Amino acid sequence: MNYWDKKTVRRQLDNKLAVLKNFASFGTPQGGWIKTIRESLGLSSRQLGKKAGIDQSRISRLENAETNGNLTLSSLHKIAKGMGMRFVYGFVPERTLEEMVNARAEAIAQKRMKRLDTTMRLEKQGLSGEEQKKALKDMIEKILIEQPKGFWDENDD
Repeated sequence: MNYWDKKTVRRQLDNKLAVLKNFASFGTPQGGWIKTIRESLGLSSRQLGKKAGIDQSRISRLENAETNGNLTLSSLHKIAKGMGMRFVYGFVPERTLEEMVNARAEAIAQKRMKRLDTTMRLEKQGLSGEEQKKALKDMIEKILIEQPKGFWDENDD
């Protein structure tokens, strides 16, 4: 996939993921989603177990596992179905995907510019402040378009 295709996909995903930011701000209820929803529906663990096709004792274990982050997706799907719900999961980025990619490209470009500037100054060919800004912008654009293989490798800038 070329740069422009990736950029289009990132923008589409950013638009879709934006609606999750409000949901993510709710956080998880103290007792976990399973127990909170089960109790709000008035379901006992025995009743939920029967609806979900899971042993009652396992419901309690799953509720505890949720608070520890040790649940499998298949268990969550079964529980949701038993409560007449659909289980969905996703990732909510702290920043947009586009911002993340641009920030990474800028970090790589800054390191490259620092090395380049050192070399050019040694050869008495240093760039002015305005020239440096333009060169940095061009380098960022080049990195974004080419997106080198080690783009996300922290030490390979």
